[in-house]
Amino acid sequence: MLVPHDNERVRTFQVGWKDVRAIVSALVLVVFLMGTFTVAFFIKQSQHVRSAQLRRENELLAAEVDQMRGEMEQLNRSMETLSQKGDQYRVISGLAALGADTRRQGGPGSVSEQALMHLNPEVGGKLTEASTNLDALTRRAATLRRSMDQALTALQRNRERLASTPTIAPASGPLSSLFSTGRYHPVLHITRPHKGIDIAARVGEPILAPAKGVVRFAGNKGNGYGNMVEIDHGYGYVTRFAHASRLLVHDGQEVKRGDVIALVGATGLVSGPHLHYEVEIDGRQVDPLNFIVADAIPD
Repeated sequence: MLVPHDNERVRTFQVGWKDVRAIVSALVLVVFLMGTFTVAFFIKQSQHVRSAQLRRENELLAAEVDQMRGEMEQLNRSMETLSQKGDQYRVISGLAALGADTRRQGGPGSVSEQALMHLNPEVGGKLTEASTNLDALTRRAATLRRSMDQALTALQRNRERLASTPTIAPASGPLSSLFSTGRYHPVLHITRPHKGIDIAARVGEPILAPAKGVVRFAGNKGNGYGNMVEIDHGYGYVTRFAHASRLLVHDGQEVKRGDVIALVGATGLVSGPHLHYEVEIDGRQVDPLNFIVADAIPD
């Protein structure tokens, strides 16, 4: 009943339970639909925001992968330069050059790479290619490191061997007698092998060590060589210097190429002052002229 304040007529309305239920149901349905639409709207907005965020992340990831690929290309060029230098070092050290580097062919990649390839083929393809190149660079760097180690070891070994190889003339002067399997001895007047070369020089001229080594003997053995020096250079090399007037080294002393070890003289079985010089390899007498390098200077 609606009772007005003035003298107007009182209005009466009658509502049944069915009508009430219908109205309440309609209100509930309206509220439910509005709530559903509101939630859907916010979910949609959230999806748009997340989608935009994912697109931005993908763009940043793609840019980062592109930058990584560029850096790897630069690293690959640097590796190529190092490989060329490594081949040069191997040639200098007497080692064979390495063959072409075997690059890994396209494989299935990791699980994460496959998943990314499925979700985003463009970014996934770039990442797989970058991963493949990185793996190839890693293996190539390991191969280059082993190659450089081998070359440096060989260079060091060759350097030590060269330092121990008699390469300079031990005295200045003309050759008065050559290496021979049969030479007429000027004092004994018989023919017998001449195991070295004779260098004519004045008494007191310096006798130089032709390479680094250790003095094995310095003295007089009474065998016709007079005052003599024997040097063990290692690697099977032994040199011998006879008829010296004065010895300047002693047994066990270390010498290097160019050190003065004695002075030219005429001691022992000789007809005049000179240096008798011998070179021995693994106990076998060889011609010293095969080792003297023309215009060679001491280290």
